[in-house]
Amino acid sequence: MSGAAGVRRAAGAHPHTVDPVRQEPPVPDRPTPGQPPSTGPIPVEQAPLDPRAIARASLDAARNVSLWWTSSGIVVATVVALVVGTRAGAFVLAGVVLVCAVVRAVLPSAGPVAITVRAKALDVAVLVLLGAGLAVLAQILPR
Repeated sequence: MSGAAGVRRAAGAHPHTVDPVRQEPPVPDRPTPGQPPSTGPIPVEQAPLDPRAIARASLDAARNVSLWWTSSGIVVATVVALVVGTRAGAFVLAGVVLVCAVVRAVLPSAGPVAITVRAKALDVAVLVLLGAGLAVLAQILPR
């Protein structure tokens, strides 16, 4: 008969000991040498990445409306390019990008996921330059 069945290990006597089953590191009461003292909770930008949270967010992205609208605009531009012509498709794509720039400029800071990358001003500037560049390149395309 095995004497280990149904037996749990006892917790450590000290509150900061590592649990041998969970292997969680202890929470230091004071900073270790070489580390600055902690003044409160860790800001979101400095928190370690959780792969499970990233996976859940990527699965949730399918329900995000902005991704569907942006993808639909790209598909429409591709269909127009194939059916009507390359120049028309490039103008449609430029229009989609410029509409994205307007949407990013008008909506609040936590804007649509599909077009929110950096700061609002930088996103709008990049989208406007891309849309204008596509329109100029579409204009000089041979017929």
